[in-house]
Amino acid sequence: MRTLGFLKTQRGINMVEVLVTIVITSVGLLGLNSLQLQASRSTLDSGNRSQAVWVLEDLTNRMRANIVGIEHYGTGSTAMKCGGTMPTMCSSYHDGSNKVLAAANCGNEEQAKSDLHEVLCGFGATVSGSEVTFGSSANYIANPELVVAVDTNKNAKLTLSWNVRTSGQDASGDAVYASNSSNTDKQRASITTEVHP
Repeated sequence: MRTLGFLKTQRGINMVEVLVTIVITSVGLLGLNSLQLQASRSTLDSGNRSQAVWVLEDLTNRMRANIVGIEHYGTGSTAMKCGGTMPTMCSSYHDGSNKVLAAANCGNEEQAKSDLHEVLCGFGATVSGSEVTFGSSANYIANPELVVAVDTNKNAKLTLSWNVRTSGQDASGDAVYASNSSNTDKQRASITTEVHP
């Protein structure tokens, strides 16, 4: 009889234990969710860095091929962005349909402008039925900007920057890792390389 009396006094404790378990599990699942989001953002940023390396490698190879016109690649301190008018295209390319557009006959300066545009902006996305084809590796980078500084000795310094998602700064300058606030400045990552004649 003592056993039955003891069991009767224990009523309600199971409900408290269940509630505590639910709270602990919920906190753990929220932590895992946050970890998954951060891992996803880091993966995207890593992909952007890989694409940026390919873009700069492509441009440095083009600059070495046009070494006599290297001074024409300079953008000064102005960041080159995509948009505006497309320069004369100095290389043949496929426009996404069934035809290849022939290259124009270009000088060193036109070749430099064509290379900068082709590497950073490509020819734009082309749509053929349900398939979309991008014209450049930079199409996969979040808001790319390119600065090419060429000095008097024809040494070129190339810097490609892009928006990152893993962190930013709030109005106080504190690091913010996830925010929907419009007061958060976008942090930009960059990669730099040099070309010497």
